[in-house]
Amino acid sequence: MSLKNNFLLALAALACLLQPVSSVAQDVATGIGRRNDFKITLLSLGSGSTRITYERAFSNRNSGEVTLGIVGLGWDWMNHSSPHGLLTKVAYKWILAPQLSSSSWLAGFYVKPEFVWARFMYGSNRRDVYGFPEKCPELTLQMALLAECGYQLVLDWFVFDVYCGLGPSFGTGNSNNYYHSFMLFPSDGWLAFTAGFRVGVAF
Repeated sequence: MSLKNNFLLALAALACLLQPVSSVAQDVATGIGRRNDFKITLLSLGSGSTRITYERAFSNRNSGEVTLGIVGLGWDWMNHSSPHGLLTKVAYKWILAPQLSSSSWLAGFYVKPEFVWARFMYGSNRRDVYGFPEKCPELTLQMALLAECGYQLVLDWFVFDVYCGLGPSFGTGNSNNYYHSFMLFPSDGWLAFTAGFRVGVAF
């Protein structure tokens, strides 16, 4: 499947998660703040992937997140490895301390378990003195179950989400020790670490 088709598939899946406009109008009428958001992980663009997250609040204490990532849609400044593939993440949030200055159910300090699945290929843009690639293409299939905490700030429609987490990971591993959502410590071990931030829009 081409990168373009993968990207269109990802957008279609995210669109299917949106609630009808009538539910948003009902929330406004009852005084409930914004319950949905779309976010992008900015730092992922510099590692060779684009990750877009959709979140839906079920109550003022719980929400669910789905992330779809296109590995290869970005600039791989870290490893220069020409990655391409797919990544998915599913998480369930518990809001422990809501943001008092916001009426949105999305805002506040949270904890969440998150499942990550990634399948991608690393190639190489670098060539040796004879013109051959420095390393052969490398297929990665990796999974992780992460325990994360973070804080999500919602200012009207603007969303800023910062997070970190740890958990076990299993799979093929790779020589770059980067999985477009986490890294392993040690590089040949099973403990995954993740940290980052997202920006987005709430509605």
